[in-house]
Amino acid sequence: MSLLETDMIGAIVLLVVGVVAIVLALLLLKEYLVSKKPYHLAWAISFLVLFVSGVIIILLGWADAIGHELVPPVAALIPAGLAVGLLYAVFDDTQYGLFYTIYALIVIALLTVIKLGILELDIASMVIMAIHIPSGLIISFLPLYTVYTKETEWTSAFFGIGGLLISFGGVLLAMATVGSGNEDLLNLVFDVLPYLLLIVGVLFVLGIGLPKKWKVDIPVISNLF
Repeated sequence: MSLLETDMIGAIVLLVVGVVAIVLALLLLKEYLVSKKPYHLAWAISFLVLFVSGVIIILLGWADAIGHELVPPVAALIPAGLAVGLLYAVFDDTQYGLFYTIYALIVIALLTVIKLGILELDIASMVIMAIHIPSGLIISFLPLYTVYTKETEWTSAFFGIGGLLISFGGVLLAMATVGSGNEDLLNLVFDVLPYLLLIVGVLFVLGIGLPKKWKVDIPVISNLF
């Protein structure tokens, strides 16, 4: 059953998240075509995937969308792309971004073949953690570290706070999966997630549009401070 048929307000909030995500993705792609900076492309991919995910959830509903075998590997592209982009943006004179890109692609490919049943291995949960945990740590704490070391200005903290919240969203999704037999828990998680994603989207817009080190020109937002 689609989300539109069960929770109109939640669907509208997710639609707003989708609009924010696709606008930001297009701005990042435009910036990449001009600058050829890899972090613009990595972030654009993350927000394109977020947009597509939101559309799928609206059409299918949370339960059917999360239950699909391709959702975990596709969803992993969101934190992985954000992490890859940050590594490129912060450590632009190193190969950290390239190394993490290779690692993330290998892990996501492994997760895909496991979920599709090509490899019959009972390690899907471990593989999911292998991509989400390091990516979550990078996008949560690397921006805050750059603020602490004064490598970037305080506005970079918006990115880190967004990272912390999206990691919390991942925990909520894990709770929904593990506690799939608890209908009250499922409903609570699905009710909270759209609003959490909206807050995360706003924080990432600020975290990408304000810091001078990796600033992307976003109308109105980039001129706030």
